[in-house]
Amino acid sequence: MVIGLAYFLIFVPPNSSSSDDGSVFSIFSDDEYITYPYVEKMLTPGKDIHETWGNLIIYGDYHYGYPFYFFSMLVLLPRRIILGELFFAQRATNIFILRMCINVLPIILTAGIMVYYKTRFKKILESVILFLLFLAVPSVVRSNIWWWHPDSLTLLFIALTFLFIQLDDYRLEKNFYWAAVMCGVAAATKLLGFFFFLTIPVYLIIAAVKNKRSWREVLAKALIFVLIMAVVIVLANPFLWYEVPRNEMLAIQQFKAGELRQGYTHDDPYFYQKSPQFWAWTIHTWFGSTVFIGFLIISLLAGLFIKKEFNENIYLATWSLPFLLYLLYFVAPKPDHYIIPALIPLYLTVFDISTLLRTEKNKKLYKIVGVLAILLVAFFLLQQFQFSIPKDIHLIQQYLIQNL
Repeated sequence: MVIGLAYFLIFVPPNSSSSDDGSVFSIFSDDEYITYPYVEKMLTPGKDIHETWGNLIIYGDYHYGYPFYFFSMLVLLPRRIILGELFFAQRATNIFILRMCINVLPIILTAGIMVYYKTRFKKILESVILFLLFLAVPSVVRSNIWWWHPDSLTLLFIALTFLFIQLDDYRLEKNFYWAAVMCGVAAATKLLGFFFFLTIPVYLIIAAVKNKRSWREVLAKALIFVLIMAVVIVLANPFLWYEVPRNEMLAIQQFKAGELRQGYTHDDPYFYQKSPQFWAWTIHTWFGSTVFIGFLIISLLAGLFIKKEFNENIYLATWSLPFLLYLLYFVAPKPDHYIIPALIPLYLTVFDISTLLRTEKNKKLYKIVGVLAILLVAFFLLQQFQFSIPKDIHLIQQYLIQNL
C-alpha cells in the first residue's frame, strides 16, 4: 500500500498541467481533446428528464465503451455537484483528476491484484519485486502521464477476471459468475474481454476433470457464463437499446477494425506490415530486450510444470500468447499501449524457472543448477530495472519540463 501510494504521488506533478501553450489537454495525444467534451455533456442537465437521460446515456463517442465514460463522469460528479456551473470553467483540474483516477489508480490496483493472483502475497519480497517490476515498465509509466484513456480501466477488469477465476478454484459457483461479469465489463469497455475465448474453456475442462463433473453440467455453466457476459455488455452499454447510437457504434467499430488491419491512410504503409520484426522497435523501446521477453515466455512455460492445485500460468498463457500472436500477425498500428495487456502478465512469471527447480521432485537437480537459475533470474531482474528506471525518470522529467 505504501509503495502504491508513493507511486501514485509521483504522477501528481507531471499530470497537474498539460502543455507549454496553456492548453489543458495533452499535446501528445488528441484523445483528451476529443473525449473530454462528452464527459461534460454527461454532466450537463437537460431541459427535462428525457434530455438529461439522453445526455447521460447517448454520450456520442463509440470508439470506447460506456464504462470508460461512466466512471470518468462518476469521479467528477462530486465536483460538479459542489461547484455547480463553475465546474465547466475548471477543465485543468478536471483533466488532472481523470488522469489520476482513471489511469494511475487503476493500474496500481491492477498491479496489486495481478501480483496477488500470482503469489497470494505468501512471499513478501517476491511480491514487492513483481509489483515494482510491473509498475516500472516504461510503457506503463508513459501511459500514466498526460493520458486519460480506457486502457488502465480495461486492464483492471481483466485482472479482476483472473482473480475471480482463481477464487472460484474450480467450483464453478458465484466467483465464476463474477469472473463472467468482469469479463463482460472488459469487453464492454474495449472489447478485450473477448480474448478470454481460450482461458475460460480451458478452466472449464480442468474443473470438469478435477471435480468429476458431467460434461452436460460444465456445458450448462459455460452457457451461463456467456449469458452473464452478454447481459453485462448490454447493461454496461445502455445506448445499445437505441437504434441510432447502436448503428453509429457498429459503423465506428467496423471502421476501426479496418484501421487495425490496414493502418492509417496518412502514414507510410511500410510501417503497417505485420510480423514480429515490425513490432521490434515498440517492444525494445517500451518493454525490454528481446532476450528478456524471450526469457519471460520460457519462464511462463516452465511455470506450467510447477505442481499446485491452481496453476496461475495456465490462464496467463491462454490469455497472453493468443493475444500476442493476434497483435504480431494481424494488427497494423503498433502503439505500445496496444500490446501492454499481452506482455504485462508475462512479467509475473519471472521467478518461475527457479521456482520449478526448487520443488521437492527436482531437489537433486536444484543442487546442481538451482543456484545458476537464481543467479540468472537476478541478472535479468537487474538488467530490466536498469532498462526501466532511467527511462522512467527521463519520461517524468520530460513531461515536467513541458509544464515549466
